[in-house]
Amino acid sequence: MYRVAVIKGDGIGPEVVDSAIRVVNSVTDRIRFYEFEGGFEVFKRIGSPISEDDLKEIRKMDAILFGATTTPFNVPGYRSLIVTLRKELDLYANLRIIPDLSNGKEIVIVRENTEGLYARDGIGFSDRAIDFRIITLEGARRIAKFAINLAKERNSFITFVHKANVLKGDRFFREIVLEIAEREGVEVREAIIDSFMIKLVKNPWDHGVILTENMFGDIISDLATIHAGSIGIVPSGNYGDEIALFEPIHGSAPDIAGKGIANPIGAILSAAMMLDYLGLNGKVVWEATRRYVRYGNLTPDMGGTATTSEVTKGIISEIYSFDPFDIDEIWVEEIRLGRIPLTLWR
Repeated sequence: MYRVAVIKGDGIGPEVVDSAIRVVNSVTDRIRFYEFEGGFEVFKRIGSPISEDDLKEIRKMDAILFGATTTPFNVPGYRSLIVTLRKELDLYANLRIIPDLSNGKEIVIVRENTEGLYARDGIGFSDRAIDFRIITLEGARRIAKFAINLAKERNSFITFVHKANVLKGDRFFREIVLEIAEREGVEVREAIIDSFMIKLVKNPWDHGVILTENMFGDIISDLATIHAGSIGIVPSGNYGDEIALFEPIHGSAPDIAGKGIANPIGAILSAAMMLDYLGLNGKVVWEATRRYVRYGNLTPDMGGTATTSEVTKGIISEIYSFDPFDIDEIWVEEIRLGRIPLTLWR
């Protein structure tokens, strides 16, 4: 039995995480979920976005499923929960997959997750404010290895996006990436961040595994969502050596919270990534979601009129919609597959 910590957060977080859990439970009974509190409301009570006792328990889990939290501006001492978790759990690799679900394409982005401008809090004076951009040897090496191993698994190449023509930190990062890639026999194509953003808009599908530092990766992945049709369908995984956290990249969207129209697909696909991480097979969830997006009614952010619950039920229905062997249940790698499409066996 796998133990998964759940932090639903606020805004639409609880709604989409509940959808993801329903989908996971429709394909496996090998996961037990444990809910924890975190975010600004917790900070107001204890002065931290998550308690030390909860962090201690979460470290014992096999994975984390995270929703979304609101990060207020200008609150002294407050740091967002997700940034806190990335630092505390050393989740150094952020993998964001921007899918075109209708056409079977995707943009793959590996973002360094714990350094850069997000490495530490800045300082402010009466006449200036200073943020620190930090890139370390250890940080650069391990994110480079993560991206290069992913490229090898996908039989692909690396597009390393940087500003090494201006920034010393990027020159340092670049040398490490090129050295490791050469040793591992993986091709690296370089791109300056400015011109790459134009390429990403015009030709998004031909960049292999995109590797970049923290803030660049944040901006690139948000821009890339235009090719998915909505930021609401984009999943991500935050990986460390001991544990991983999975979350949709959309925010808490308080303007639609409670209305029942939040897009659950980003959370559902994040859960699919979690299944893969746990050694289970998330492919069936991806395939069911692709089929639903092609033919089903979608939430308003994707031009439809469906509710969160309707989309969730539709994806679960797709999971069980095919039965090529005319049997009720098949188990593959500890995943229960009911009425799966024949294409998954090829």
